[in-house]
Amino acid sequence: MSNVHQLHARSPGGFTRMDNDLYGALIRADLSGRELRVALAIHRQTAGYNVSSARIAASYIAEMANIHREDVSRIIGELLRQRVIYRDGGSKAPIGISPVTEWKIDSKNVRKSENKKEPQCGVSTTSLVAFPPHNKERNTNLTANAVVAADASTGEAFESELEQQATPDPDQPAPAKADRIPYSRIAEIYNEICGEVLPKCLKLNDKRKRLIKGCWNLEINGVYPFRKGEFWTAYFTDCLKSKHWTGDNDRGWTADIEFLTRQDKVLKVLEAL
Repeated sequence: MSNVHQLHARSPGGFTRMDNDLYGALIRADLSGRELRVALAIHRQTAGYNVSSARIAASYIAEMANIHREDVSRIIGELLRQRVIYRDGGSKAPIGISPVTEWKIDSKNVRKSENKKEPQCGVSTTSLVAFPPHNKERNTNLTANAVVAADASTGEAFESELEQQATPDPDQPAPAKADRIPYSRIAEIYNEICGEVLPKCLKLNDKRKRLIKGCWNLEINGVYPFRKGEFWTAYFTDCLKSKHWTGDNDRGWTADIEFLTRQDKVLKVLEAL
């Protein structure tokens, strides 16, 4: 114990206290490496200053965690969806670490002990759609006029498996069939990101499906960005940055899923970045 006290006495920078339950939960949490780094950065900027929540710029978290600014916005959206962190209000409202009992973290690394035969056709539990298991790997990072720059090295199956299904031929990406588009999952992402600020999507009618299909088949620089699950999360998160769309107008009007999936509005958001 004396060594511990001596170490603290020699440390000029002080230290941040962490609740033991939170510490244990973060150790056990099935978060990606970058999700954990962003969560720790938020904890440092809240608990480190004895506050439960604070306004923290994504650029500041990016500098702390050594992650690109665009990726930080996407990761914050994922942590909000999984309830690891909370935010009171719009995209610039204070954020903080949620109680551990409220966390709803996706299972990313599920392994079974028994040996399994090689499947003829694989179905991902995290991807939006089924996909052939032997497609060639392809780097389709979107860098121009995009909400996120997908990092192929993250190893997150949700994004890579969806990209493989959407573009089976790396040189000739073909439009997806309408019945293969995961309308329900896209509506769920909208409700998770926007449901507390904008009207929730309670039903997918033909018009809404037609608008979602238009986004799904939107090609930018040879890439179909909306065929990546994380792109939808980042896109809806960026839509909340518009004060006019979130009710700050003389009518109290707010956007909904139909408005945000109109192609002219989609391009307006992407081209503004």
